[in-house]
Amino acid sequence: MKISVLFTALSVPVAYAAYPGDIVQYWVDQSTIFTNGSVIGGLASPPSSWYGAAVHGAIYSAALKSEGKSLAFQQLAVSHAAHNSLLWVFQGTRLYNPVNAALRTLLPQIGIDQGSKDYEKAASIGRKAAAEVAQRRVGDGLADFVDYTFGPADVGVYQATPNGNPLPDTPQAVYVRPFGGIKDISKFRAPPPPDAAGEDYEKWVVEVKEDGSLNSTTRSEYDTDTAYFWRESSVAGWNRFANNIVGDALAEDVVASAKFYAQLNYALANAAIGSFETKYAYDHWRPITAIRRPGVWLASGNDISDPDWTPLLRPTPSHPDYVSTHSAFGGAAAEVLRAYVGGDTIDASLSSNVTLDARGVITRHYTSLTEASEENARSRVLGGVHFTYAGSAGIELGEAIAKETLRLFNKNWDKF
Repeated sequence: MKISVLFTALSVPVAYAAYPGDIVQYWVDQSTIFTNGSVIGGLASPPSSWYGAAVHGAIYSAALKSEGKSLAFQQLAVSHAAHNSLLWVFQGTRLYNPVNAALRTLLPQIGIDQGSKDYEKAASIGRKAAAEVAQRRVGDGLADFVDYTFGPADVGVYQATPNGNPLPDTPQAVYVRPFGGIKDISKFRAPPPPDAAGEDYEKWVVEVKEDGSLNSTTRSEYDTDTAYFWRESSVAGWNRFANNIVGDALAEDVVASAKFYAQLNYALANAAIGSFETKYAYDHWRPITAIRRPGVWLASGNDISDPDWTPLLRPTPSHPDYVSTHSAFGGAAAEVLRAYVGGDTIDASLSSNVTLDARGVITRHYTSLTEASEENARSRVLGGVHFTYAGSAGIELGEAIAKETLRLFNKNWDKF
């Protein structure tokens, strides 16, 4: 009898406290702090989405490999995957202490003793998942040198932007291997932008000149807030927006949460690669180059040149205008969220603390994903950094790439 009682006691699973919220969202929030805060200070569009896809690919892998274990065990496994993949992506930076602190904060809440076998098993799953992603992404093109030569300073041709980088950002992004099994990103290339020498091009330039100027007299206060509100890194902003829509619905289903955020971040990364493929295919100029161009160049014969014109959002990003990657991110994220909620209707708010021009906290409420993605695209016109057609084409490109990412995901998610 004593042996039987002892056996029964030993066979009962150990109960752990488990982190009370969604563990994947915790790492989404931490990643946003790491990259947009004072540690990294922001990233160019393709690298910012690439890192998100790599981290969430590791998290999803760890979630699948720990499926069936206790909630705390799964949380610990994905946390080690997030920890190691973050430090792999940003090795050589000052992230070691913040990332270590982020994991250390979780451990008492998860409740698995660091000296236990369960801890070592869960940690091992996470570490191996992160290592697998790291190994598969080596040589994917992100680190390659791709030279760039500016074209002639002709109408419609991209030129270096004032106060920007001397060379455009990440031209190698065109050749980066997509996530989740998409083989040829060029098949999503947007159609050509409007001809800057065409008869009807004037409206596009005048719109940005008037509504996107730092000292605009036509832009409303609401629209000014719109430009500031969406200025945040799209990868961070749309992940935070997703958090608000998903809420705690997946807090106790680690696999489902990890899958959703992997899909979202794969789609964002692929949208960035696809938008840069389009950008460098057309090498289309930015509004500031068009507006500051001296002399008469419009087909109408009107002179709109203003050598002192300054956009509201400063400086203009250092890469071609068409398509807007910011808008492609919005289109891709909205499409993944539509798949999650089963339609376009939402009831979600998002706040953003805008430090540019000390604007402060701005809060917006949205009832549809289309409304959010279109306002996101419009914000770049109101900020003076994109033409309207770059935004609309960006949304379409992002949506198409997200649909393909979702279609391939179940069979190809491990094509890191």
